[in-house]
Amino acid sequence: MKESWQNLIDLIANPKATFTRLKSKPKWGSAFGVFCVLVVVLAWIVFPFTQKFINPQYTGSLADVELFGSTKAASMVFVAVGGIILGILCAVVFSIGLAMVSRVLKVNEALKFKHIFAAWWHTILLNPVIFFINIAFLPVFRRVEDIETVVDMRIVPGVHMLVTSVENQYVLFFLSYIDVLGIWSIFVLTVAVSTLAEINKTKACLTAVIIWLLRIGVDTLFQVGSSS
Repeated sequence: MKESWQNLIDLIANPKATFTRLKSKPKWGSAFGVFCVLVVVLAWIVFPFTQKFINPQYTGSLADVELFGSTKAASMVFVAVGGIILGILCAVVFSIGLAMVSRVLKVNEALKFKHIFAAWWHTILLNPVIFFINIAFLPVFRRVEDIETVVDMRIVPGVHMLVTSVENQYVLFFLSYIDVLGIWSIFVLTVAVSTLAEINKTKACLTAVIIWLLRIGVDTLFQVGSSS
């Protein structure tokens, strides 16, 4: 257990140490638990903002749900459970896909699904952390009345702020991930790929960028799709 928590600490301070340990002991339970807690906390924090654009077809159903006597609680549970289920599906699908690719390309034959699955749950923790950073600044720069779309909740300056002529919410939300925090995610993914797959930094970085783009693509479809 101590090693599992050390993996989480080193994910921020020394990611190479985290993935080196996961290479020999692919433990993911603690990372998954922290992910679930962060998603639930985030669902509670952002509810005043997200309730404005939760898809009306879900709102009608939630109005009939008696959960602790509160439609608000039901709505937050819906957001949290949706995020956790999406996280699990992505973890399984991406891990299987990456394991198959590693076999086809004959990359480090010792690399198995369990290693990729464990690494996935650790690297995906950066997503809620980055979201927390955005939310931390949200009350400073936005009022609830100012939030009209999910893109309005992206406070950290990104490429989406440079393309004012674009109105497509999917494109804007996708571009909002391209910022300083996005570079941090790519760096951690690069360390994970180079350590586990045992390939050079250039190939690892290219692979990390592809994985990251796929991740934010899925997140964009979920976030914007559920609010439109």
